[in-house]
Amino acid sequence: MEAAKITFYNIEKCGLYDYGSDDIKLGNVPKLLNQLMTWVKREGKPLEETCTYAIEESEDVDRTFCYDLVKNGVTGDFLLTTWNETPSYEGKVAAVKAKSKVGSAKVEFTQLPKDSIPGYATYFWFVPSKNVFATIRFQHRLNGKKNLDKYFKEFISKFSDYVVLSDEGKADFNIVGYSDSSESDPLNLHALFKTSIVRKPGQISYILDQCHNIRKVERHNRLSPTLESNQDLWQKALLGLGLKKARNLNSEVNFSYQFPFTPSEQELKEMVKDWEDNHDAKWDDIGFTLKGEQAPRWLSNSLARSEYELDIKRLDDEIVEAKSILDQVTEKRDLILSLLDE
Repeated sequence: MEAAKITFYNIEKCGLYDYGSDDIKLGNVPKLLNQLMTWVKREGKPLEETCTYAIEESEDVDRTFCYDLVKNGVTGDFLLTTWNETPSYEGKVAAVKAKSKVGSAKVEFTQLPKDSIPGYATYFWFVPSKNVFATIRFQHRLNGKKNLDKYFKEFISKFSDYVVLSDEGKADFNIVGYSDSSESDPLNLHALFKTSIVRKPGQISYILDQCHNIRKVERHNRLSPTLESNQDLWQKALLGLGLKKARNLNSEVNFSYQFPFTPSEQELKEMVKDWEDNHDAKWDDIGFTLKGEQAPRWLSNSLARSEYELDIKRLDDEIVEAKSILDQVTEKRDLILSLLDE
């Protein structure tokens, strides 16, 4: 048995749409997942060919691949395992000794096996009948959702069954539109895959309604050395301790701070939205203490998220067998889906 952290997301849009319209023209969640399953398993396709997008210089996501995709024929649910690439250089992964002195840490490189892709696995349970999916986390902090959003949108746009190609043009393949029939003219549409985290009814509404009674805000966060803004916050925290000499943040650090503050209604809405859009780690949280109360009301308690013991099968230290996950969430389906109704 292993602990699995499950968080639900609403699927707001999934398919091909007219520009400027919310009305879907082609596709839906089960159809597109079935098409993805056919595409990734067609003719023994290698994993390296399952990435649906090229990396742009300005983007903050690396390549994502389909590791596995299985379906339960009774419930219609799917379990998608993605492989999320992590940075490497000329076939090597860089690392530093954790106890090295700042400014003199030696970088060591580990040679990767030939034709390998360094990364980590993430798991997504799609429940089309409820129009939701859930991230399932085991040992990793990151849930891979940002990668999934891009991966599935780009699949719909480029590789779904609705794509109409032309032999004309300079690209390897030229998309001229979308259609569900070879006899109809292609339509000028665009792909969307938009999701939002599922809130438990009432909890955030209560905090918003009590905006004028908030007397203190508390933030739990995890600082990352790769983010410049986190480095700045780390330096300010050290200054607050009386340490004037700058010291770089070299590893992730759990960080808490609180201050008396009564936000305006707009400020509170912005704080809630920013947290919902950007938090990824369970430890990342914001609490609001109301007048007459001692304990903060945490945003994390407003989410359709919980932890369950699953009797899953590990293929190795990194990969959990997709079928074993799907079998377990199917067995506990009613219990886990009750999160959506709390």
